[in-house]
Formats: sequence, structure tokens, C-alpha cells
Amino acid sequence: MSATLVEELVRSQHPDLIRGRIRGLSTGFDNTIWRLGDELVVRLPRRQVAVKLIENEQRWLPELAPRLPLLTPTPVRVGLPSDAFPWSWTIAKWIEGTPGNEADPRALSGAATLLGHFLKALHHDAPADAPINEFRSGPLVSHDVSFQGRLDHVGAAIDRDPVLAIWRTSLDAEPWVGAPQWIHGDPHPANLIFRDEQLTGVIDFGDLCAGDPATDLAGGLLALPRESLEEFFRAYGATDDATIRRTLGWAVHFGLMFVLLGESDEPTYGPIGHRAIENAVAFARRPV
Repeated sequence: MSATLVEELVRSQHPDLIRGRIRGLSTGFDNTIWRLGDELVVRLPRRQVAVKLIENEQRWLPELAPRLPLLTPTPVRVGLPSDAFPWSWTIAKWIEGTPGNEADPRALSGAATLLGHFLKALHHDAPADAPINEFRSGPLVSHDVSFQGRLDHVGAAIDRDPVLAIWRTSLDAEPWVGAPQWIHGDPHPANLIFRDEQLTGVIDFGDLCAGDPATDLAGGLLALPRESLEEFFRAYGATDDATIRRTLGWAVHFGLMFVLLGESDEPTYGPIGHRAIENAVAFARRPV
């Protein structure tokens, strides 16, 4: 993928949006990211599995974004498959700022209320045709084998016994009994955008799907320091004990993933994983 190809794609389908230099940004797990002038960003899938995710964003994010209290990368144009590039792609609004995995820790401390309000605004009944995500929509028990494997892989890097106790308790919790809710699916710190040490945006809605709100609430444990968690849950609103237990389960599940990603692909992810696990253990031990 090159800036020349991206410019060719935009010029061939959306020539009125060529307003400045195209320059490459980060390459994520699923997409390559390109700035288009000062106000727009071009996102192109890197692999086949990401195509459906970007199409879900194109279909649903414009509908959901108006009710959300933070900025989102709402698609402004859709790129169609062509001889030059075989998959759908997106031109979206650019959100200026720093991702949470690179932000000053003080910014994370101040994000609890805004993140809680954002998730509460998103978590509404999803329609029958909302996307289902095999990694996010299903119950925690469907991840038991992979969880146990990651726990063994991490080894002495974490305190195994309390993590395993949280996991077993979460599997015993009552499942979500309401209508499936819209969830972001991946609200970890790298998908939170800060400007002037304030949370201003949430990006990467590729995992947007119908599911259990506990999946997203675990994002608070990934992102926030321990002393901000009570504020986060207050801002979100009432949650029953079963939802809290499932949230802690998702937090240690994601936490192990991030610890291992930190060892292999992205060094800034390791501290996120350890924070999620430490938060879950501390929160599980809080006086009730």
C-alpha cells in the first residue's frame, strides 16, 4: 500500500475530496490509515477478515453517532471495490488528538465520567439485523479454552490464582437477560482519543455489534486507574452484581490478550493488560 495508490483511489471515486497531501499514519491489525488533508482520514482493510468490519462501520456508525457524546470517525464517503483495490474502504472525519496508550496518565485519570457516559449512550437495544461478532457477541464461556491457554502462556508474569478465581466467578454469573445491546466491542485505550488531556473521541468501531454491555464495561478497567473505577461505574449508571462479575471476567480475558500482545506486537499494550488484570483483582476484593 502506498500514498500513490491511496490518492489514485480517492481521485477516481471522490475527486472533490482531494484537498491536500495524502500521508501514511499507523498500520493497525486490520486497516492501514492515511491522512487526507487536515480534516479527513482514509481507512483501507489490510486483510479479508477486516472487510466486513469496515462495512459494519459504514452501515451503522452514521446512524449511531448523533446520540454519542464524544467524537467518532463517522464515514463521510464509501470507497467501492475496484481493479486497483478489491475491497470496500472508508473516508471518515479525522479526530485530532493522542490515543490513550500514548497519552499522559493524568488524562486517563480524568476520563472516567466521560467514558461512562459514552458507553451508557451507546448501550441501547440493537435491532435484529445488527452485526454479530464471534469474538465479542457471545458469552464468556465460549472463550474458556483460549483464556486457559493464554493464562498458561503468560505464566509468572501475573498472579494466576486470583485471575482464575475471577474467571470462574464470571462464568457462573447470570448471563445478560435483556435485549442484545449495541456495543463498541473494543474500547481499549488505543481507541480513545485525548486532546489537551481530555477524552474527546472514540475510534475503531469495526467490532461494533449486538452483545452484552459487560464486554464494553471491561474497557474501563483496561483504560482507567483503580481510583477512577467507582466514578466510571457511577457515570454509567446502575449495574447488577452479575453484570459486574461478567465485566471482571471480560477484563481479565482482554487483559491476558494485551499482556501477550505487549510481548509480541505492541509494547504499549503490555501495561494496558496488566492494568486491566490488577484493576479486576482489586475491584473483586472491594467491600460490598
